Amino acid sequence: MNATSIGPLVFANDRLHAVIALAVVLLVLEVVGRRRPALAGPLHRWGWHLLASWIVAARLGFVLVNREAFADAPLSALAVWQGGFEPIAGLFGIALVGLAAIVRCPAVLRPLALVVVLAGSAQAAAGWIFPTEAQGSLPNFALSDLGGTPVRLSETDGRPMIVNLWASWCPPCRREMPMMMELAEAQDDVVLRFANQGEPASAVGRYLDQEGLSDTHVVLDDTQRLMEHFDLLGLPSTLFFDAEGNLIAAHTGEISRAELINRMQELQETE
Repeated sequence: MNATSIGPLVFANDRLHAVIALAVVLLVLEVVGRRRPALAGPLHRWGWHLLASWIVAARLGFVLVNREAFADAPLSALAVWQGGFEPIAGLFGIALVGLAAIVRCPAVLRPLALVVVLAGSAQAAAGWIFPTEAQGSLPNFALSDLGGTPVRLSETDGRPMIVNLWASWCPPCRREMPMMMELAEAQDDVVLRFANQGEPASAVGRYLDQEGLSDTHVVLDDTQRLMEHFDLLGLPSTLFFDAEGNLIAAHTGEISRAELINRMQELQETE
């Protein structure tokens, strides 16, 4: 859906865009450095400054915008692999590096500008080739709860729904589930379901008991029909549906508290 498999690795497409842009940065720095050996050292040094400034500034901007979500777990701000960057804030970081380069090493300005333009162009092209848009709707088939009672995800009582696909053997699933269940219990405007993939009820129940987690929102998808239905490549995957059951977003990989809260607020606005 919005992820790409490269050999054994699965990348969410938005992260794949960043990987491609990073590869272009490194490639351009290497090519220009080889063509202009005298500039290679300073160029590589300032190139890494440029990259680090964007990451730090963009991440800091995201944390500040979502400071309430990070207040309860401030160290989660360091979990950059979960995503969460403000591109405009990142541009301010790049601008600061540019100003410093003007003062200390003006010879690298033109190559650095080339790096920024080509990396930005590569990311834009990657966004077109590997889109992040999600399409689909809640399926009509029934899953079951741990007691064997049929549960139809399409029956949402007119509320938006979030479906998290998980498994007990999946480390990112285990990390994010307590936070997601906490948010599920704290509100009832959005329905949350945790669809276990391919494990028997006994194993799921045992895991939930060991971790002190509730089975209230858990359903079993023992044949992994949801993964097939939505063409998902990896776990965890989180799907976001509006009140009409239309899929409006999908997240592949571990999701942060801030991202989940933002998505929940967006869903509430669709009601």
